[in-house]
Amino acid sequence: MRTLLVLWCFAIPAFAQISLPPEAFLNTLGLPPAPGLTHTYGPASLTLETLDGLVYRVHYTGPPDDYTRAGEVIAAAVQAPSVIEAFADWMRENAPRLSGQGPVLVGLGDAHALTLELHDVLRLSVGPVMVPETQFGPARHVLGSGPVAIREYSDFECPFCARLHREVLPELKARYITTGLARFEYRHFPLYRIHREAIPAAEASECAAEQGAFWAFHDTLFTLGVGDYLKAAQAAGLDLEAFKTCYAERRYRARVEAALAEAERLGLRGTPTVFVGPFKLPNPYDLEAYGRYIRMAQALK
Repeated sequence: MRTLLVLWCFAIPAFAQISLPPEAFLNTLGLPPAPGLTHTYGPASLTLETLDGLVYRVHYTGPPDDYTRAGEVIAAAVQAPSVIEAFADWMRENAPRLSGQGPVLVGLGDAHALTLELHDVLRLSVGPVMVPETQFGPARHVLGSGPVAIREYSDFECPFCARLHREVLPELKARYITTGLARFEYRHFPLYRIHREAIPAAEASECAAEQGAFWAFHDTLFTLGVGDYLKAAQAAGLDLEAFKTCYAERRYRARVEAALAEAERLGLRGTPTVFVGPFKLPNPYDLEAYGRYIRMAQALK
């Protein structure tokens, strides 16, 4: 399968139809609820692939030059109306070199992927970005023991990560972690090019982990902010002399660098980036989406 560069450089809205019941997707296209997973959309046909009753992938087959209709299906899947015109324009420009070729993979925002093939008909599929779980490195900082992993790639200096810690993590614990539905993994992704303290903070947190206090230190850093790690260590109840020695030696530099390399190998571009099972979450602040993606991840197993 050939890969093309990203089609559109805009943020896909948070509330995509992927992971919702089929009725929501059909309603977006103005189609009535109907049994089964294959539906007629004008001269085209749609097949909805589901996991535990939630839309997982959308497959479209239609006329080779009806780019607007195909764009409507993509837009409904990711709930981004601006995709319709962007897709039609891009296809008019690129159809000659796509015609007769094998399937191509096209970037679609940050959490969805599009594959298409143009012959006597136009075939395309839209689904979530997925990473095989074997591609994730070993988990070091875990809350809970549920069967589905919620993996956050995070940076202690990132204000958006602090927001997730403040607004989302407590509810995740209450709904999914303590109830045994999922476990939560913190993974370092220090954005050192824009955050001066990102790597020092990550290394300091590993020194706290050495004393079995990663999560206490994690909470303290997101509350107090980065910089004064001795103060954070004291607030987390650590042995200060042991912590100072560990931090001064940069004892866990290699571990943090390995975590950074993992995030870069996965092609991550910012923080917080969250995976639920193999699925990249479109919006890590959408609490309701976690439950749906947990269901899909469990069904996929």
